[in-house]
Amino acid sequence: MEKLVKVTVAQVTDGSTNSSSFLNLFDIENGLKYKEPHNQLNRFFKGVKVAKEDNSNFLVFPELFLPHQYLKNYVSHVAEKFRFIIIGGIEWLESREQNGNRTIENHAFIAIPSVLEKGSKTPHSKATIIEIPKMFPAPAESVMLDLHKYQFQGENKIYLFESKALGNWAILVCFDYLNLPVQKLLQAKIQTLFVVAYNSDLGYFHTLSDTLHRILFCNVVVCNTGNYGGSHSFTPYRSPHKRQRYEISGNQVDAITTIELPLKDLAKEQKAESHEHNSDFMHKPANFSL
Repeated sequence: MEKLVKVTVAQVTDGSTNSSSFLNLFDIENGLKYKEPHNQLNRFFKGVKVAKEDNSNFLVFPELFLPHQYLKNYVSHVAEKFRFIIIGGIEWLESREQNGNRTIENHAFIAIPSVLEKGSKTPHSKATIIEIPKMFPAPAESVMLDLHKYQFQGENKIYLFESKALGNWAILVCFDYLNLPVQKLLQAKIQTLFVVAYNSDLGYFHTLSDTLHRILFCNVVVCNTGNYGGSHSFTPYRSPHKRQRYEISGNQVDAITTIELPLKDLAKEQKAESHEHNSDFMHKPANFSL
């Protein structure tokens, strides 16, 4: 297992300045797909450039970030070529018609290069792409979809990923982060939690992360849209000034930054039966066990 994990957080804007202009980016009548998808591709490659230069393990983008068509055409090739994992959100996906409404889904994606796949001996031409459905719509998202006669379709699944080199991690999509049963299921199972978000309530998510990194006893990385800002990361260190690893304040800010998070020592601390007095980490919560 790596001692540290390097994560490039690509907090990028999408060109909108408020909720009204946000909707103008999407074709309301055509499954809420991006009208000008190439703009998102340009932003994607800005993140790739930084992750490549910094030799990152992960590259993370916000919720609703990338047009679906680019996953196989670009993302899978880039992840395989540079050997880093790419995580982000996909534009809404219209699925089928039900009860007179068109159902629609909100997915995250993860691209895993073959070098990390179990049993893989030779590089592939493409990384493996896995789509992760959002479980619950945010209230404002639900209202907007209802207004345009779309019915949100979610799935009650949590995806956990395991790697001998990069530890265990999970991915949540924005509003799913607030779900208590989900939080309980994740405790003691991961070293890193990634949250892709399109969230304007920055204080809520910041406070939640400040709490959950203690309860889950893991690294937390939230990548929000640059329209609102507030992307951040926490680690359960004992020293208060070390716990917040990263935060970007201010709206309409494109900020692509690589951070280093503990991995090997954190995993060791999670497994320890007793807390060492000289440990760099805070006390684990009660009844925490792997």
